[in-house]
Amino acid sequence: MADTTKCFREDTDDCFLPSGRQSWVSLEPTTEDDGKDWRQPHKIQETKGRIAARDYEVVLHQILKHATGLFCACLVAKNIYPDHMMAISWAQEVWTEGCIHIEAKVRYNNEIVQLVSPKPYYH
Repeated sequence: MADTTKCFREDTDDCFLPSGRQSWVSLEPTTEDDGKDWRQPHKIQETKGRIAARDYEVVLHQILKHATGLFCACLVAKNIYPDHMMAISWAQEVWTEGCIHIEAKVRYNNEIVQLVSPKPYYH
């Protein structure tokens, strides 16, 4: 299997998507996109107990679907047991990639990171 099918290449931390195209995700605003267009996630109802996707607007469901798939690809391709910080980093990167894919600029927060990454990776 070629290296481009991996989420992260061995020699760098560049993110590669399962399709083989390199992600241009940057967690920092660039000069072209200073982050002003990115908005906070909007809850449509208060969380009752555990965090759930149903608490958020519909566009987040679409982003979440894409982002969780990418997160699982990172687990399979790079490290099935990432440490806490690596899991958070992956969740942030795949959320940003999901936003780009859906063409919605929604920032991630701690709850979003928990929704993207499976339960064992954020405790």
